[in-house]
Amino acid sequence: MPELPEVETIVCGLREKLSGLEFSRVAVRLEKCIQGSKRAFIPSLRRRKILRVDRKGKNIILHLSGEMALRVHLRMTGRLRFVPAQTPEEKHTHVIFSFRGHPCHLRFVDQRQFGRLCLERKGAGDKLRSLADLGPEPFEISAKEFMGRARSKHRAIKPLLLDQRFLAGVGNIYADEALHQARIHPRRPADSLEGKALLRVYHALRRILRAAIRAGGTSVRSYVDASGSIGGFQHSLQVYGREGKACRFCGGSIVRERVAGRSSFFCPRCQPERQKRE
Repeated sequence: MPELPEVETIVCGLREKLSGLEFSRVAVRLEKCIQGSKRAFIPSLRRRKILRVDRKGKNIILHLSGEMALRVHLRMTGRLRFVPAQTPEEKHTHVIFSFRGHPCHLRFVDQRQFGRLCLERKGAGDKLRSLADLGPEPFEISAKEFMGRARSKHRAIKPLLLDQRFLAGVGNIYADEALHQARIHPRRPADSLEGKALLRVYHALRRILRAAIRAGGTSVRSYVDASGSIGGFQHSLQVYGREGKACRFCGGSIVRERVAGRSSFFCPRCQPERQKRE
């Protein structure tokens, strides 16, 4: 699933291309990817202008005229492609957006069909009701607030980082990478971690997310940006997807285990489950 760096890369690629464009036609090939009625979705978009493109967590948000917003969640294999109108359609193209006086289409492509598009009215401050439960962004939360929120949760640190109500945008790849860099086992209870350990997690997560954004995201499966380019951070991964390979820090063997129902990659030598008090 595209995580914060991948979604941020897509948003940056679409921002200048889409801002100011006006929808002229919408073709929906797969109705189930639209949240709500297809009958209402299509006419509600026509003649609306795209004012700007933003990101919240793993959501792409197109702010539209008339106090509306088009929210896109890519889920497992969803992609947004901005291509010339004459470009042959990819397989699994489910929605095509055309723009008045512009030679390009915005296409929503999704092999697994889990991605969703939702047109909704904005509230005060351009907020969306559907995203009201999202936690703070990793780059917006202070170290003090992060540590306070973590210490109040009696949960393993890995699933806590994946909880979008705790922190918006973090997924499996970057949680594993941050915990390895911070030398924290994914099963360690968050409320058992000392301040120094939580501070390491906080800074490691932000460093890794920034590096991944600079690299254009991580392409380990189907991820490409809006122009079809793959990311580059997969070449910098230390543990994710490296089961059985040597840890680049200590030489130990990377393992994969299920933690709260999710595959987790870590180095038992660098990230012991039982650690001395720090």
